[in-house]
Amino acid sequence: MRPALHIVFALGAALAAVRADAYCVRNAITDRAVHAAVVPSKMPTAVRTFSETVAGGKEFCCNPKNADCNPDRAGDEATLTFEVNVEAAPPAQTPQAPLKDPAAAPLKCGVADARAQGRVMAIAPVRGFLRFEPNARYDPRRKVGGDNPPYLLKALTADNKLVVTYPCPARGLSETPHS
Repeated sequence: MRPALHIVFALGAALAAVRADAYCVRNAITDRAVHAAVVPSKMPTAVRTFSETVAGGKEFCCNPKNADCNPDRAGDEATLTFEVNVEAAPPAQTPQAPLKDPAAAPLKCGVADARAQGRVMAIAPVRGFLRFEPNARYDPRRKVGGDNPPYLLKALTADNKLVVTYPCPARGLSETPHS
């Protein structure tokens, strides 16, 4: 029995090590997909990089040792830049009905970056998490915007310490978000 216990512990340690070797995009929004893409700082935009859509309630992880996941080859304690958004809500029962709820449109998360021609960016640790979640303080009676976001994006370290929280939509964006 003792050798079997050692195997279980070794397997658990190996699985834990795999988690520590990746950054993950976690989607705690159950009814919307989210999208995250790494933005390389020095490479041409034609280079393939991490770009993934994650369904509601799901997670996707990417190993930073993979060049697609970490094109800048940032070290373990560094950060990566992402373009992220909450995807549009699934169509209503009647496909002809226009989106009336501004929170149902695609929403960019992060902050506008003047160095990136005003694109909206979010920063996260190389070995951490991007976690999308509903905003418990969202008031559907108020206008959707950076001061009343329906969703939040949290960047966390590998040991689950909060680094920064971004609103979705980002502050300063028009109330009619662009995809």
